[in-house]
Amino acid sequence: MTSKSTAAQPAVAYRHFNMIRDFTLADFVTLCNAASGFSSLLASLKFVTTQEYKWLQTAVLLLPLAFLFDVLDGHVARMSFRGTSPMGQELDSLADIISFGCAPAVLGFAVGMQGLWDLIILCYFVCCGVSRLARYNVYASGIAEKDARGKIRYFEGTPIPMTILIAMWLLYLSVDGRIGQETLLFGKYIFFGWTFHPAVLVYALSGTLMISRTIRIPKL
Repeated sequence: MTSKSTAAQPAVAYRHFNMIRDFTLADFVTLCNAASGFSSLLASLKFVTTQEYKWLQTAVLLLPLAFLFDVLDGHVARMSFRGTSPMGQELDSLADIISFGCAPAVLGFAVGMQGLWDLIILCYFVCCGVSRLARYNVYASGIAEKDARGKIRYFEGTPIPMTILIAMWLLYLSVDGRIGQETLLFGKYIFFGWTFHPAVLVYALSGTLMISRTIRIPKL
């Protein structure tokens, strides 16, 4: 009879809510970012169904709140004795795509960008945001130029939270009565049977700037 060369490995004991127990305080702050962004998305949908201005206002104002949580999670991580968790960066990117990618796109839909050409551009905008965050994660993992502290020195392309500016612009248009499929600023046109609102081009521009490799913005 031959003896076993290695001892049997003990089974890992998992507890209820094991993953949540591994979260740091910074991770919970990041989840508040995601919750704010998703709440903004729901408020936009509520505006579509009710046309009550308070829901549009809520949808827009939740995005600066999401940005506040996005900024705070890094500060909390540096001050906390547990620092960041291995999932921290991934959580941050996933929260950002909800708050600064999907939520602003749905807001554009809510204010009247509902033609087929509009939807194509809104999809392009979200895909640019996803690509921008994926590229940042790859660069942050080791191939980006870093300073003496090991921090990334600059962003390639505009940071995705800058899409809040689009949301604020749409809120301004709503105050001026320039939203809605028929009354949206710059009007609407029909190309090949599909509706196009020129105002949606601000999303095309924002998405293109996010994925640009020639724009470099210093990281504070």
